[in-house]
Amino acid sequence: MIFSAFVYFSLATFALVLFDAGLLVTSLVFFGIPAYALARFSAAPGEVLIAVSVFAAGMAILLEGIAHIYGVWYTLGVDELRIFNLIPLEVIVTSILQTLFLVLLYELMFDDGEYSTDKSHTRFISFGVFLVGASLLVWLSQYVLDGYYLSYSYIWIVGILGASSLATLSVTRVLSLRFFDRFVAYTCFTSVPLFLSLIVALQNTQKIFAFANEYLYSFSVFGEMVPLEEVALVLVMPLFVATIYELYLDDRR
Repeated sequence: MIFSAFVYFSLATFALVLFDAGLLVTSLVFFGIPAYALARFSAAPGEVLIAVSVFAAGMAILLEGIAHIYGVWYTLGVDELRIFNLIPLEVIVTSILQTLFLVLLYELMFDDGEYSTDKSHTRFISFGVFLVGASLLVWLSQYVLDGYYLSYSYIWIVGILGASSLATLSVTRVLSLRFFDRFVAYTCFTSVPLFLSLIVALQNTQKIFAFANEYLYSFSVFGEMVPLEEVALVLVMPLFVATIYELYLDDRR
């Protein structure tokens, strides 16, 4: 299965760059199709998928809104379809597909493969409140708190996501060597499609890093500059998603 996944994502990267695919097509190929296959194979409950999708939409609005306001990165989509004149609508779809892929892969390959629907209704409401709160925060930042600026915003984003994940895990469960091995394996596996999708995004001008002075360090990837914080985010995001899923939607085991 691992070899098949490697071949699929490698061929997908080549084809998407060759045909200069847009953001929506890229997310469908990298995350939508695999997520659909994983959901069908594992018989994932609809309640869980809906709750995860609402959470993903809230995260997309929060992260993309902050990124665009502070110039951390710019995601290019259809200019006419932007939330708060900032966030391309395709980003919401991309975030939902990517998060579903990460959750389904974690449950099927790195957890026990058993979904818990007991909390889905309650968590759906909680995630809905989070979505509204994230939208309100971005709206206030865009139209009311204009002029406020936080230096090195990207490292703050990565640090908060990583620290909150580790702190939550340390409080809610016993951290064993086996547990860390599982999360390291999960992060390594998921980093492959995430990094490949980043390469496509750079080559096809879907994502731009414009504020070089605000990054800790930048390096070239196939002729495009990438901040070190982006690499850290690719590694931290699966951990954060799995932590939220395990804590709020699964059985915490």
